[in-house]
Amino acid sequence: MIPSAPEPDQQSFRWDDHVSVYEQVFEPFSLTFAETAIARLQVQTGMRVLDVGAGSGGAALALARRGCVVVAIDASARMIERIKVRDASVSAEVMNGQALRFADHTFDAALSVFGVILFPDAVRGLAEMRRVVRPGGRVAIVTWTEPQRYELSVQLRAAIEVVRPGGKPGALPAQLRFREREACADLFSAAGFQSVHIAAHTATLAAPSALWLAERMAFAPGMAAQLAALGAEREAVLAQFVTAVEAKQGRGEVRFGGRAFVAFGTVT
Repeated sequence: MIPSAPEPDQQSFRWDDHVSVYEQVFEPFSLTFAETAIARLQVQTGMRVLDVGAGSGGAALALARRGCVVVAIDASARMIERIKVRDASVSAEVMNGQALRFADHTFDAALSVFGVILFPDAVRGLAEMRRVVRPGGRVAIVTWTEPQRYELSVQLRAAIEVVRPGGKPGALPAQLRFREREACADLFSAAGFQSVHIAAHTATLAAPSALWLAERMAFAPGMAAQLAALGAEREAVLAQFVTAVEAKQGRGEVRFGGRAFVAFGTVT
């Protein structure tokens, strides 16, 4: 079988162009899930913790604030540069999460917030996290569930439908592969974990206004590609998005809910 081409969000070099806007728009939203995952890791001061697919560093900085010795890795060089600027105490390295350059049992815990689920081989990525964590340590990931409740995406699709009625929905992106509880559990099992604890949580993406958000909608490569595919109709879609959101939420702060699994396993 010929492997499918990687999606925009799976191409690390594309993230280099989204560092600032990702940090502005999406990191505060993802950090809610990250804080829950960190609590599940039961970290303590002095513990050595790995953050895989660290992005602009939200979770890594949260771990550092708890007194952890944090190593953050990401395949995007500019994301790593940003982490170093934000907190020099975090050891940040450009690295392929599917082939970690660390010895076995190097860390007390490991975390990946919407990171390992983007890997072409997510099983290998999670197995690598398990390999580098000591026996008894925990590994946690955050992965999407119930995409129909990710309200930002739903509202954007609705705006596209108004401008381009009757269009066929695209294939689900790779990051939604583990949206079902069974698929998430199978991921942990395939990566060598004996058991997994999975719980769904809700977070809110907030923005100063619908217009502010529309101007920053291309905060990730996948979103940027989706908007670019609209061609000359892009501005009409974004205008429709603003109109519809303002009709519901007004011209001030707007809020969009989303659901994700926080799942963790213990290394045996």
